Formats: sequence, structure tokens, C-alpha cells
Amino acid sequence: MRKIKITENQLKVISKVILETKANVSLRNKLHTFLEDDYEQNGGVKKMGNQFFDTPLIKKKVDGEIITPQTLCSYMCDKFSGVAKSIVIDAIKGWFIGDYNKETGMRKKV
Repeated sequence: MRKIKITENQLKVISKVILETKANVSLRNKLHTFLEDDYEQNGGVKKMGNQFFDTPLIKKKVDGEIITPQTLCSYMCDKFSGVAKSIVIDAIKGWFIGDYNKETGMRKKV
């Protein structure tokens, strides 16, 4: 293993990036755990006008109510204020599809 020398300024930058990455993974894991604990995936058919469409639906474990991913996204954006909507959407997609990796906090490439 080779040793490298870095300056104090470089160390501060590297430390900041590592802390941000840890915080990001922790946040994504919190969102994923929230989804696993309170909701379950449920495929379904949605009627729009006179047509029926296959759509991903989500079932609340508490009362069995069926909701859409958009409704869940709105609720989670309100519950976890300050979290970007794109992160919430990505968390819902990763949880619904089942390609979320808890160690990296990212979705697996398929």
C-alpha cells in the first residue's frame, strides 16, 4: 500500500465530502425504512374516463387504503421537509422496484 501526502486544506475538503456522503446515505436509508415499515407495493388498474390503465399503486399497512405514488410523494415531501423532491421520487422508485442498496444508498444499475 502506498502512502500519499495531502495538505490540511485537501484533508478538510475530503473530510467534508465523506461526511456529506454519509449523511446522504443515512437520509436515503431513513426514507427506505419509512416506506418498508408503513407501505407495501400493490399493482393495480386505474380507471381514467372510459379506459383502464395498469398503474403502480401503494397500499398503506395501517388501514389498507390504496394510494398513488404521486400522493405518497406529496405526503413524504411534507413529512420530510427540506428533502428534495427528486430524492423522494428516487427513494419511492427504488423501494417499489426493489433495486435499492442500503450500503451505498443508491439504486442498483439493471
